[in-house]
Amino acid sequence: MYLTKLLIRDFGLFHNKNMDLQKGINIIYGAEQSGKSTVRDFLVGLMYGIPRREGITKVRSNYELRKPKNSNGYSGTAYIQDDDKTFLVDRSFLAGAKKASVLDVGSGREVRLTNADTISGTLCETDKNTFLDTKCIAVDEDDDVKLDMQDYLTNITLTGTSNIDKVKAIKYLENEKKSHIPKPLIRRLDELDERIAEYDTVDDDIAAVEAEIKTLNEEFVMEAERRKRVARRMVENEDGTVTYENDAEIDEKIDRITERERNIGVSNKAIDKELEREKEKQKEEKKDIPFYDRIPVILGTGLLVILIIAAIVYILPFEDVIRKLFIIFTCLFVLFTILDGFKAKGFFDSSEVSETPDEEEFKKVLTELKEEAEEQEEIEFDMTFAKEYQDKKAVLKEKENALIERRNERNKLRHEFDMVFKKKSELEDEINAIDLAIQKINSLSDRYRADAFKNLLGNVSRYIGSLTQGEFSELTFDDRGDIILKADYGFVPLYRLTDADAGKVYLAVRLSIAKYLAKEKMPLIIDGTQMLENASEVKSLVDCLMDMKEEQIIILTDDWGMDSIFKSKGVATNLIQL
Repeated sequence: MYLTKLLIRDFGLFHNKNMDLQKGINIIYGAEQSGKSTVRDFLVGLMYGIPRREGITKVRSNYELRKPKNSNGYSGTAYIQDDDKTFLVDRSFLAGAKKASVLDVGSGREVRLTNADTISGTLCETDKNTFLDTKCIAVDEDDDVKLDMQDYLTNITLTGTSNIDKVKAIKYLENEKKSHIPKPLIRRLDELDERIAEYDTVDDDIAAVEAEIKTLNEEFVMEAERRKRVARRMVENEDGTVTYENDAEIDEKIDRITERERNIGVSNKAIDKELEREKEKQKEEKKDIPFYDRIPVILGTGLLVILIIAAIVYILPFEDVIRKLFIIFTCLFVLFTILDGFKAKGFFDSSEVSETPDEEEFKKVLTELKEEAEEQEEIEFDMTFAKEYQDKKAVLKEKENALIERRNERNKLRHEFDMVFKKKSELEDEINAIDLAIQKINSLSDRYRADAFKNLLGNVSRYIGSLTQGEFSELTFDDRGDIILKADYGFVPLYRLTDADAGKVYLAVRLSIAKYLAKEKMPLIIDGTQMLENASEVKSLVDCLMDMKEEQIIILTDDWGMDSIFKSKGVATNLIQL
């Protein structure tokens, strides 16, 4: 694909600036500060957009730099020829506006962009970073060419892109790895482990106390049986022998005490269940008073009847005396009706009836009093022999409760241990992911480096020899990773080159990368040829460009004689003057 017509509507210092581009060599001439770099940014921005801020790859954003100062517009258009199709690309660079639209000139239909704000994925596959690395060569006089070339070629060689520094990337990941090492968590886990170890015997201690309580209950039952036997009265028989009276009542009494002690652990639950059943029974027995039996409803109904009768009497043509009689008798009727209803419902009945108890009921009361006395005797009997066991059991229960509290504390520590261990595992997973990323970077770097030494650096050396007029013949890296160049007298470090020679080497490097790393036919943009000091070096550039066989080359230069040098080599050019 190549560009044919440009309309720089509002961009930088240009307003409605037209340019006609062609296939082959296009030379855009302009003096200093005439807008050559502005045209370069427009070409790149038209295809890929200009972000308002720098992205993650730190590609410089020229949004504010190229935004017109005296205009509200910020846009432009271009025709792009792709094989036998022509497309019109229209773009607004303003933030928040609709960015780019692509129109198929042949069909008149708008082409839907695969990726928003860029022709990448629609008219080409090359993304912006790759285009800037390969097809856009910019050399600014204020740049430190040696430092830029060292960083650029090192990054391209090791990572495949100029915007990713392998050393810095790995250093960043190493720092992230250090920040993820869970040393505080490990220390906390050790502390928790030591504290949890203090509770190792708590389960066994609880089991031992429960066994003691069980043994105490069994001893109590046995003691109760013994006391049952002792409590029987001794009887002297006629033959002089002594036996014990079998007192069923005493047996029953002690059995009740024993049974109560056996069930002491569940008695409270039984009582609670009994109380719950009693409450449910009371709820079932309790019934709401019907609405029509409520006193306010009855009185209100009576008053309503009186008002209705009064209204009817006053509506009908009766004399006043008759009306008053009707109302009076109605009131009396309603009153007696209400009283009769209350009486029928037992409203006036006394809630308590005092009657003199007869002889049978009197005996019943005496029997109940006797039973209460026996019950009191039973309680006293219970307390006399069971108190010792109850005290022992209370001590054991208190000990058991304390142990249960310790077990709860241990469980809390275990929960905290699990949470800290989970967090530690998450950090370790992130560390493993960082290690994998570092390994991946190193693996890709080794592959890129092998490819670079196999293909790229050899062709770079060929272009270096041409542009430097044979002064340098080869480019490679020393053991420290610094660029060195081979001359007739040996290898020379990059930092020892003059700025002009370094500029020629940099141009050779960029041309070689454009030829061997670019995967698509796209415009090759060269902004800056000030490093070429004479016509011979310009002719060497022409030879290199012809060797590249690019579909379209756009050269932005302040060298007015460059066009004639190209033509002297038999190369047709399209000259545009800014």
